[in-house]
Amino acid sequence: MSDASAARDACRPRDPGGSSPGSPPAGGPARSDGTAHRPCSAHPAARETAVPDGTAARRHKSAALEPAWWTADPERWDLLRFEAAHDASGLPVDRWWQDRRDVLDTLILTPGPVDHDFARFLLDQETRLHRHSWGFSHTIEVAALLLAEHRRPDDVWHLWRAVLAGFDTWYGLPHRLLLAAGGTTRTIAYVRGSGHEQQDNLLGHLEKLAVATDDDVTALLAERRRHHTGVLRGLDDIPERDDER
Repeated sequence: MSDASAARDACRPRDPGGSSPGSPPAGGPARSDGTAHRPCSAHPAARETAVPDGTAARRHKSAALEPAWWTADPERWDLLRFEAAHDASGLPVDRWWQDRRDVLDTLILTPGPVDHDFARFLLDQETRLHRHSWGFSHTIEVAALLLAEHRRPDDVWHLWRAVLAGFDTWYGLPHRLLLAAGGTTRTIAYVRGSGHEQQDNLLGHLEKLAVATDDDVTALLAERRRHHTGVLRGLDDIPERDDER
């Protein structure tokens, strides 16, 4: 059995039960299949874990929370790939959101940048989850933050898709993460010359945001990392988010 298969057996539940995070307002956009979104009231409950061998399972699950385990073999990323499902109540869920959440929580607690391609992959999966279901989970901001920390101009399109994933991400994600590549001036210059299909839409939005310098963005990234690590570690002194998106 491969490491990836063993980790899948150790970490993944038999039943996709539970519900998607958050609760939406009444109404809202339809899902891609044309049916109406249904509200979800809470994070999914913990699900039963299939453990074929206790000792081996603990070893593989522990290894699977280490960043190096994932970067050693990108094929393992499939273990965290979004998979649309519905629970017994018909609510939209992602079968593997808990596994991805555990990895994201570990990554934000680990000092230093995450592998760029892995960070981009994780944000794309979180974006797909938040398009599929109502609600806002901290995991999409963590994924966006891990990608934004690389400060690469072309990542703005992945961050923009995350912001546009739904009503909840529009109001839940800090929009200034879109300026991660160097602040307002540099980001607008990159977008204006990109020729991307979303160029005009993103430019119009960026021009409405408060002007931010590269130093402002650096401070924002540091503050949001402190916030999430503080929450996960149960610290009392947790920085509040600036109301200015």
